[in-house]
Amino acid sequence: MKRKKLKFTFTWALIILLLALFVGIACINNVFLSFDYLVGVMLRNIVEIGMMALAVTLIVITGGIDLSVGSIMVLSAMIGGIAAARGGNVLGVSAALLTGIACGLFNGFLIARIKISPLVTTLATMYLYMGLARSFSHGDSVYSYPASQWLGSTDVGGWVPVQIFFYVILALVFWFILAKTTLGRKLIGIGLNENATMFSGVNTRRVKMIIYVLSGLICAFAGLIWLGRFTSIKYDAGTSLGLKVVTIIVLGGTSIMGGIGDMKGTILATLIIAVLNSGLTVLNIPIAAQTIVHGLILVISLVSYFILNNRVTRSRIVKIKPRTGAV
Repeated sequence: MKRKKLKFTFTWALIILLLALFVGIACINNVFLSFDYLVGVMLRNIVEIGMMALAVTLIVITGGIDLSVGSIMVLSAMIGGIAAARGGNVLGVSAALLTGIACGLFNGFLIARIKISPLVTTLATMYLYMGLARSFSHGDSVYSYPASQWLGSTDVGGWVPVQIFFYVILALVFWFILAKTTLGRKLIGIGLNENATMFSGVNTRRVKMIIYVLSGLICAFAGLIWLGRFTSIKYDAGTSLGLKVVTIIVLGGTSIMGGIGDMKGTILATLIIAVLNSGLTVLNIPIAAQTIVHGLILVISLVSYFILNNRVTRSRIVKIKPRTGAV
């Protein structure tokens, strides 16, 4: 029997990059090996962006994009904080989650029903939601309340932040959705050929609405965690988060053109960015240099993905041999 050869995929490339970064930084500064630092600082600081990246991966696989996630997160957190100050925890959490759903529904309506470009739509709504956040808060900070404080500051057993458990649960749920459900297959089908998928009987507009609403909901949940972790939030706190989320998704190997990608890549890319952010801080690298390093890592990952994808495509073509004896 022939032994199966271990294929070097882009997922393996991400794993190697993650290990190389971790080991390299740990060799320079051993504080990086501290459990308290790894869990209490490195992973805790990436949870909100990581959660939003899970949801937006589903959108990008369809060929769409959502640049408004940071503004949705902030607007939801601020409305939740304002509501909690007047009516308590239940009202605050409910208001935050409903705000996220409403924002996602509005994005989905413009994209799926009105058929406006996702890039143009979410770029416009990014500023719209930021303006609403500023208007509702009158430009002032909004402060956390007990429910958000529990989500953002609680350590289970005094060791692991509770939001990490929520991230793990969401990561498993989104992996299952994309890899094991008909919804996941519909999303990939839309990304590969939306018209063909529609003519095969899939209600593509409804599918798009679902994923944008889901993205809004996850953004609102991330906003609750963010508000609890920092104890306050201002209207412009999410300005750059949309691009950070997209960076993680692209780094994970999901094609910005749609149809290609998986949740494993997004999860690994989230960990890579977490290690990179914390490592550069530990090594006292200036912010300007950190931005350059992030850009280089993203460019290298894109080139690696292109090379590996081409090799896989060529190997598949070579394996296809014409039948002999055909008339």
